[in-house]
Amino acid sequence: MTDFLSSLKADLLDRRLLPLVVLVALALVGAIGYAVLGGGSSPTTPTAAASSAPTLPAGLPTSEATHEDAVAETTGGASAQHKGTARNPFTPLPESKAKTATATPSTGATASTTSTSPSSSGTTAPSSSETTPAATPSAPSTPAKPKTVYHVAVLFGVVPAGTAAGSAQLTPYENLKLLTPLPAAKQPLIVFRGVTAGGKSATFTLVGEAILHGQGDCLPSASQCEAIDLRVGQAELLEYLPPEGQTVTYELKIVSIVAGKASSAAVKGMLGDESKAGRELLVHAGLQAIPDLRYSSQAGVLVFAGHHAFAASAHGAAGRGSR
Repeated sequence: MTDFLSSLKADLLDRRLLPLVVLVALALVGAIGYAVLGGGSSPTTPTAAASSAPTLPAGLPTSEATHEDAVAETTGGASAQHKGTARNPFTPLPESKAKTATATPSTGATASTTSTSPSSSGTTAPSSSETTPAATPSAPSTPAKPKTVYHVAVLFGVVPAGTAAGSAQLTPYENLKLLTPLPAAKQPLIVFRGVTAGGKSATFTLVGEAILHGQGDCLPSASQCEAIDLRVGQAELLEYLPPEGQTVTYELKIVSIVAGKASSAAVKGMLGDESKAGRELLVHAGLQAIPDLRYSSQAGVLVFAGHHAFAASAHGAAGRGSR
């Protein structure tokens, strides 16, 4: 074996074979270099192919970029084709072109929607075409019709002994309030109840023991006089016997009954201004009702209830009790 190697070495070092040895060595080095350089550059080929692939349109979803029908990218070689037919590699992909055309109006629609969307503050300005309906003017309210009220003026006071009837100095009561007790709340004889329909007369309820003389009418009758009714100009005398035993005579005279107009508020105020002391006297004596009379819808106006009972004249009566 040693002899063989020695012989081979001698042959290679021979001057006649030296050029051939150099050529073989260069070929071997070139083969090794080609193998090394070719193997190192081959992995870059897919990258270059990937970089040369057509760029998809902006905004196109990834799921849409994958085409269901594969298109061949080579002009020949059926074994390299999985599906599809041969095509020109320089012709744009039909799917990409269609997607690009579809994406363009979508962008416009989005812009249009954005332009009409509400502002960030949550309010949308009305367009110029919108018209706000004009408010329908309400019909003016008809003012309430004034109500008729009556103002009663009377004279009342003590008639001194020996004084002629009609000549005594009596106390005037202008615009006498409803349920006013006379002569006073502590010593009441009569309570003003109101006027009859049309302001024809004024009515008073008797709440004290007295003997009546005069021009008034007794209700419900002369023998059971619970109220007296007097017209303008008429007068009535009331003889009262106090506990100390000295008779006192009072005179009541109707001066005027004047009709007037007042608003609903004024009428309500007039009713609220009635004498509370007089109401308590009537309630305590059980005389809230007036014989043959009742209150109407007008404030302080009395009307006859049913048939007008005969009213006994007080004129010329010798004496009557209050009950």
